[in-house]
Amino acid sequence: MSKNAIEDILPVTPFQEGLIFHAGYDTTTADVYTAQFAFELHGPLDAVALRAAAATVLRRHPALRTAFRQRPGGDWVQVVAADPPLLWRELDLSTRPEAERAAELERLLAEDCAHRFDLGRARLVRFSLLRLDEQRHVLVLMNHHLVLDGWSTAHLMGELLALYAGTGDPLPAARPYRDYVAWLGKQDRQPSLDAWQAALAGVEEPTLLAGPPSAAVAERPERVELEFSAEQTRALLGLARGHGLTLNSLVQGAWGILLGTLTGRTDVLFGATVSGRPAELAGAEEIVGLLINTVPVRVRLDRGQTVAELLATVQAEQAALTPHHHTALTDLHAATGRGTLFDTLVVFENYPVDPAALRLPGAPVIADVQVRDGVHYPLRLQVLPGQRLRIALDHRPDLLDREQVRRIAQRLRQLLPAMAADPHCPVARLDLLTPEERELVQQTWNATDHPVPDTTLAELIERQVARTPDATALHGPDGDTRSYAQLNAEANRLAHLLAELGAGPESTVGVALPRSPELVVALLAVLKSGAAYLPLDPDHPPARTADILDDAAPRLVLTTAELAAAVPAHLPALGLDDARVRERLGAQPATDPVAGRPHGASPAYLIYTSGSTGRPKGVLVEHRAIVNRLLWMQDRYRLDATDRVLQKTPAGFDVSVWEFFWPLISGAALVVAPPGAHREPERLARLIRETGVTTAHFVPSMLRAFVDEPASAGCTGLRRVFCSGEALPAELVGDFHAVCAAPLFNLYGPTEAAVDVTHWDCPAEGTPTAVPIGRPVWNTRTYVLDAALRPVPPGVVGELYLAGVQLARGYLGRAGLTAERFVACPFGEPGAVMYRTGDLASWDQDGCLRYAGRTDHQVKIRGQRIELGEIEAVLDRHPAVAQAAVTALDGRLTGYVRPAGPHDGLVPVLKRHLAEQLPAVWRPSTLVLLEHWPLTPNGKLDRKALPQPQAPGTTAGRAPRTPQEELLCGLFAEVLGVDPVGIDDDFFDLGGHSLLAGRVISRIRTALDVDLPLGALFENPTVARLTEAAAAQSGIPKRPALRRMPRPEEDE
Repeated sequence: MSKNAIEDILPVTPFQEGLIFHAGYDTTTADVYTAQFAFELHGPLDAVALRAAAATVLRRHPALRTAFRQRPGGDWVQVVAADPPLLWRELDLSTRPEAERAAELERLLAEDCAHRFDLGRARLVRFSLLRLDEQRHVLVLMNHHLVLDGWSTAHLMGELLALYAGTGDPLPAARPYRDYVAWLGKQDRQPSLDAWQAALAGVEEPTLLAGPPSAAVAERPERVELEFSAEQTRALLGLARGHGLTLNSLVQGAWGILLGTLTGRTDVLFGATVSGRPAELAGAEEIVGLLINTVPVRVRLDRGQTVAELLATVQAEQAALTPHHHTALTDLHAATGRGTLFDTLVVFENYPVDPAALRLPGAPVIADVQVRDGVHYPLRLQVLPGQRLRIALDHRPDLLDREQVRRIAQRLRQLLPAMAADPHCPVARLDLLTPEERELVQQTWNATDHPVPDTTLAELIERQVARTPDATALHGPDGDTRSYAQLNAEANRLAHLLAELGAGPESTVGVALPRSPELVVALLAVLKSGAAYLPLDPDHPPARTADILDDAAPRLVLTTAELAAAVPAHLPALGLDDARVRERLGAQPATDPVAGRPHGASPAYLIYTSGSTGRPKGVLVEHRAIVNRLLWMQDRYRLDATDRVLQKTPAGFDVSVWEFFWPLISGAALVVAPPGAHREPERLARLIRETGVTTAHFVPSMLRAFVDEPASAGCTGLRRVFCSGEALPAELVGDFHAVCAAPLFNLYGPTEAAVDVTHWDCPAEGTPTAVPIGRPVWNTRTYVLDAALRPVPPGVVGELYLAGVQLARGYLGRAGLTAERFVACPFGEPGAVMYRTGDLASWDQDGCLRYAGRTDHQVKIRGQRIELGEIEAVLDRHPAVAQAAVTALDGRLTGYVRPAGPHDGLVPVLKRHLAEQLPAVWRPSTLVLLEHWPLTPNGKLDRKALPQPQAPGTTAGRAPRTPQEELLCGLFAEVLGVDPVGIDDDFFDLGGHSLLAGRVISRIRTALDVDLPLGALFENPTVARLTEAAAAQSGIPKRPALRRMPRPEEDE
């Protein structure tokens, strides 16, 4: 553009700068930051006159003649062309058959949308006139958002039709966009930033409906439309008028309430588009250009507040911020230290293109207007007031699918009329469940009633002994076996002795024995005595064992002479290998005890779990709970006399309960693994093969190790494998099925609910990315609730609560903690309780539960809540990774990886893998490779034993090797303010972000004379890789070479 062709040069506004970045991120795809208005015109039309009117409008408004250029320093400016050509085309569709016109019109409109604008040329507005017949035309206005907003479009069309009609007074001189830019430049930023910081004080995290921010280029949005009846609209307007509210505030309040439900939050943020036309700037309403802005709206949900009170608060807080609506969102990100605040947007169309308002004598009638508008956010609510209120939900289909958005629209349809019907209703009582959904989540998906006999675990085993006395009940590590009758007789003798020593119902007996046949005998004996058994792991530190014994106060402890020293002196210890004890046992009867028998409500076992305060807490589980669990398991999975169940889980973990006793109530055999074998995959595989094990359990981390062990492929006798204890990765399901023909079952449950309460069969193919934990077992109910203990809709994450017969009695001696976690159940009989798991979950549309993490297992990095499991899942998906874990320390993430094979050069490969799937803030700044995975005594990952990473920072490990690398290292250091920078340092790990990325790329283009796209830095964030990318581009000219061409008279 020559100097004579330039009318003006202006700085870009902050809002424009953000749009330039997003529009330029990937120039190979459609630019979604455009708008297309298709006006259907009825009546006679003079195309020449209409074109002349469009040319006049173009001359009147500098914003329509603007191009955007980047200076050598990286700053963007808008360059106003003095007299650019009008982009105008005319197409005649009238010669086509009537049936083809609509399809051709749609094709042309879509083609127009797909044709990108060149931001560097003053051609960011174009017109098309499509003739349908003599009396019908479609005028298409296509523009980039950089130069025109919705308010301006309505004003522009009014001028266009007035100029065409040629009637009335001459149009007044147009106020140029420069006036707004000048006004904006004079505003004192600090008072506005202070106001916004005060408004956002206490915001701990962004409100993200679609999950973590995506670096992917936005797709053209899809739309779900919602229309309210005239009666409903009048009721909403009545609510607004009656309480001094605007309809905008009403919709914003409703969206805040719904967003809180959808995200499980009581403090939510979303964006709102404001006109950006300040009252103090005279004539601002007449300025054509981009004046709109996006600002945060914060809604704090006090469940005791009424609807009217909440709406009044929302309106008052927004009104107080109106003088600061010009503040750039990027400035708010910087001021709050958060790169993202929200991912949904509410746009209230109070500047609609009203065909009736544009009806002028001598001008064609606008019969209809169709708008196609791009959207960057995952979800935008476009509110269209009128006799029938309409809300259009535009969504990015790559982030939110249509069914999700349809359900959101359905909830809005339910919520808004409910608010209008009773504005004095407390927010907590607003019901966002449809009657059909309530029936599903409370009744249908919890229809688990099933008759179970009122019996005990000991009685179930005794009945099996009577049925199959001579069948093998137990295989020991040394090849010794016991029949059902032998096992029962040994347990009976010990049970009689325990009764003599004071054991009985409501008492506890400690069992401190290594995994062995003697351990099985001891546990069964305690149950037969009527007492509850307390498993004590001999491998635990003596201090922990002492703490447990001090808290549990058992009647006595069964142990060995060697281990008895760990038992405090004040507690009786019975050494089962002591000759005198064995002599006493020999004198006891081998018959089933009759006196002191337990009943269903008697405690069966007491298992200690970790406490958040560091003090172990004892969970007391009754016989009826574990009986329900085991009888359900037998009904579901059907063990028989040919089955052998591997017992490898330490007795202090509740999975061991079904490993011990499920085979013994079913006529199957129990195979006791040697001590320590549960940590060695090869040893386990050998044991499974040699002993003919058909049924085994693994926690996912151990299943990973087992699947990776080549010997596991030889375990062809397995008939069923169970997994529980951790989230099961979908990739592991596939890997398991690749080496094992046995079915895999995913179970879920806390110790507080008799081992497992839900189940899901893992298919050999088509496993969902998030493996479900499934449906509830017999006589168990599962509820996914919000903070007010209300059921959340399917697809919405809430906290998982459990109810039913399998709940534990509570925590031994911890009444306060029991009352905190075992709360009154509002969905059951009077007096019913439910257990608050602390786990997050959601229902899917099939009535299966999906695990979504912990309420207390999140970390925050740069203000964003991050689920470490998601990062681990991404690492796990890489074929070079056998196992992965992620920790957070001092605000930085560290990834730990156990490689699946040779790992030379693996770290940069994994960093690229992470960069492809996660936003920068979610990527570990350090990756540590480990040959061996530290495990806890029960075979889970021991996070505390992971080595501390080195302090983060620039590595400077490899210095620049070429002049180009030296130049890029210097640019990184200058822009980021760090020194030195090595060629392997990551731009984003060092504090880079999108705006700084634009500056670096601009300088690289100038310095290396290469047309490197902005996305290249995101894909190649180190100097070494970026230099390679620049070299690959170096054979491509920066821009097409200039050559002489005829001057165009029209169009492009």
